[in-house]
Amino acid sequence: MFSTFLFASLLAVASAHTITLRNNCGFAVGMTVSSFPHSGVDYTGPAIPDIPAGGSYNLVVPTGWNGRICDHPPNSGCQNDCFGGIAFGEAGCSMTEWNFDATNIGGNTDYDISNIQGFSVPQKIIPPSGCDAVTCTSVDCPCNEAYRPGDTSGTCGGTGPLDQATRVCASGDYTVVYCP
Repeated sequence: MFSTFLFASLLAVASAHTITLRNNCGFAVGMTVSSFPHSGVDYTGPAIPDIPAGGSYNLVVPTGWNGRICDHPPNSGCQNDCFGGIAFGEAGCSMTEWNFDATNIGGNTDYDISNIQGFSVPQKIIPPSGCDAVTCTSVDCPCNEAYRPGDTSGTCGGTGPLDQATRVCASGDYTVVYCP
């Protein structure tokens, strides 16, 4: 019985994903992890601490996690499922969005940078080898790199194809760099 438990525990650990959050900014970055829209496996781990300038944090999310990681600057309201920001008349908050191990895309991961709640920090998502990184360093970054502030259409304000900021890659470990 112990060997079955040990095998199951090792399998669960091996199938989780690590998202390394690396802060290259000259200031601390406050982070929130959210399982919104709660359509996958929820994250039940510890809150992410503020990441000091030059620091990093390894966030381990479960297989099948679908959620967001957002910056929560002062007065943004973005600590609550990454909602707040400009949609609520508060300070903006940049976020990354994730859908790990999605069955509708062959068990791969869907990822993007979203500034729909406003732009607050430059970000870059570095996926496993062989897949496209996405980078947004300003509020007006291109639609194929991030969703724009306030634009919930998914089409760059009606000027482009649906979800052009989204990428799909093999499920694995990822890195998010703040101030790339």
